[in-house]
Amino acid sequence: MNQYVSSISGSRLAMFLLGATLALGFTYSAHLMSSAIVSFKHQNTIKVKGMADKVITSDSATWTATWTVRSTTLKESYAELEKQRGIVKKFLSEAKIPDAECTYSALTTQTVFKQDERGHTTNDVFGYVLNQWVEVKSKNVRLIETVSKSITELIQEGIEIQSHPPQFIFSGLEALKLELLGSATKNAYDRAKALAENSHGKVGGLNSASQGVFQITPVDSTDVSDGGEYDTSTIDKKVKAVVTLEFHIEK
Repeated sequence: MNQYVSSISGSRLAMFLLGATLALGFTYSAHLMSSAIVSFKHQNTIKVKGMADKVITSDSATWTATWTVRSTTLKESYAELEKQRGIVKKFLSEAKIPDAECTYSALTTQTVFKQDERGHTTNDVFGYVLNQWVEVKSKNVRLIETVSKSITELIQEGIEIQSHPPQFIFSGLEALKLELLGSATKNAYDRAKALAENSHGKVGGLNSASQGVFQITPVDSTDVSDGGEYDTSTIDKKVKAVVTLEFHIEK
């Protein structure tokens, strides 16, 4: 009896192991078939990058210059600031910058307190520092580039003036972006076509498309940033667009 039971149990165990083996075999076969299908799909697609660029010239500029006056009394500081403002206005006028393109800020005032022998600030007033700035917005970008450099000549007249770097902007950027994306897309298609023909195939439908880097850099720059760049320091710039396209390849 025990021998019979043992025989039955052994048979069931053998059947179980056989079933498990077959199940694993089917699963592995299905995996291989799935892998083959994925590989086949990958062999019938091609992913390419397309690029386009264009050199442009900025058509507007924004520039700021700040001057500072220091004196022991507020009245003297204000009077000197007004005098220097007149000198700055005259300089800009003689440089052929219209007054309508200039915006003068309200003045800012800072009270400077005396320090004791230990370097601690006291409540006694030492003097005053007044600041004012002028912002110029102009379409004459070359003129702004020149004046932003030459205005520091006023230092020779006793004016403590600081010229900030101008910002040069191109106003037609949105239209240009569409133009370059179109050119980059054509470039990507041409690349895909050349690669497909080399492998005796032809480009089919578009599977996916994505925009890559869109950046504005100085003309001679070779910098590339994943987040893109927007140079405002130069008048002449290079605008570059990159797209990534995936096509179906027909045999």
